[in-house]
Amino acid sequence: MFRNDRQIRNSEFKEINFNHLMSIYELNYHNFKQVINSKLSRNHYGKNIKNLIIEDIFHDKFTRIFKMYHKFSYDDQVYCNKTFSIKPHLIFYMYEDAQLLEVKSLRDNQNFKSDIDSKIKLNLNLFYWLKRYINQ
Repeated sequence: MFRNDRQIRNSEFKEINFNHLMSIYELNYHNFKQVINSKLSRNHYGKNIKNLIIEDIFHDKFTRIFKMYHKFSYDDQVYCNKTFSIKPHLIFYMYEDAQLLEVKSLRDNQNFKSDIDSKIKLNLNLFYWLKRYINQ
């Protein structure tokens, strides 16, 4: 009759596992490709996406490692330097053959270890950002 707390939590929440993480990677890849294709078309429904900067670290036939940031500009003519950018501490791994896009923080990239919770958090944030960028 009485259920313990663990059984109640398991019935209320689904755990996110490795399969969910892989599906997030796949969705990020396809959404990122959509953003890149719209960037190459120069004018995507009136959006100004030329300020998205992709800085390659490594690029070959199947793998692309890069940093990505947005260039902001001042509207005021007072400033001599009219543009600036805030570079995040993220590194993107895009695998063309597997059609996956993974995001790692610099700390995780240097330590070669991270837990699945932090990977899911980073990649979900990228997913939401890409969807917002596409739907602007």
